[in-house]
Amino acid sequence: MTGSITEKDWKYLRSIQAEMLATLCQRINETTASILKAEGQSEHDKYQKSLQHIRDANGIIASCFNDWRRSVIGVRLISLQGHGLLTETHLQHLSEGARDYIKWSADLFNK
Repeated sequence: MTGSITEKDWKYLRSIQAEMLATLCQRINETTASILKAEGQSEHDKYQKSLQHIRDANGIIASCFNDWRRSVIGVRLISLQGHGLLTETHLQHLSEGARDYIKWSADLFNK
């Protein structure tokens, strides 16, 4: 690995944690609403699809936001980036080492 997550990066990520969680929850809620508004499906089908969507979403929330310690923030960064929660503005506020870590991770998983 070429980069590292500094304390400054960790503190910055903590400062935007609520914003990223709100963004993710908004996406989840919008998708749930569209499932529930779908025409031509029974109410039971809508219920089952929305329940599965919420279960899947809970896993995403956990991978991005549970156990938010500095020692594991690198793993959270990979999830945040993978789910499109780190914007270009967010990335610009991170150190070069953190950005290198994110790039290294993306390259590793895209092979």
